[in-house]
Amino acid sequence: MIRWPLILAAVLLAGSAHAAQFEIGAGLAHATTQGNGTWYQDGFQHTLKLNQPFVEIGVTGAITPHMDWHVDAVSLGRYASNSEDTPRDPNYSGVGPTYCNGPCDTLANYIGSGSVYGVQALIARHTGGSWQLGIEGGPLLYHETWQMDVPNWYTPQGVPYSIATDGARWAVGAVVGITLSHGPWSLALRYYDDGADVAHTGGSGTWPPLWSGQTVAMLGYAW
Repeated sequence: MIRWPLILAAVLLAGSAHAAQFEIGAGLAHATTQGNGTWYQDGFQHTLKLNQPFVEIGVTGAITPHMDWHVDAVSLGRYASNSEDTPRDPNYSGVGPTYCNGPCDTLANYIGSGSVYGVQALIARHTGGSWQLGIEGGPLLYHETWQMDVPNWYTPQGVPYSIATDGARWAVGAVVGITLSHGPWSLALRYYDDGADVAHTGGSGTWPPLWSGQTVAMLGYAW
């Protein structure tokens, strides 16, 4: 399996071979969930870990005086959920007072976590002058994982059953954003569209991760 250090090395080697500038960035990523009912239910107790550090390291260069390219290895962090849920989707109503359609099934504890990293290839169009305002976008080749443990799941007949499964995949997403730069420094606000379904081990099917994407605020520097 390709790992983060190998991706980073490939990006930096490609940039150094083409006389590009190096760039780094760090900031905060906030994940958008798949929504109420996917790995948590609003009516029951749950804790979601949706904020993570963001890091990018890569290379950039000019196409025209008002257009640049960027190729970066990015780490979007690790996200997690811990929730008490009714295990059958038809049993969950989403509205009070019980949040169940009829009597609630025995609640199960869903404990999930997963991470995202990959490579982005962006084209940026910006104004001239010492302060430059720009827009950017492009594809994201990303690797994601999603692991789910349910130690106290019950069948409709009341038989206890423990679920422990994990999955990983490569997929293609997209990135869009706006930037403000001055000299080597830049501020960026981006949205990363990822969160494709993951095929899990043990014949347990294809499940989405907790997130559908991330909004990132980042401070960058190029030299």
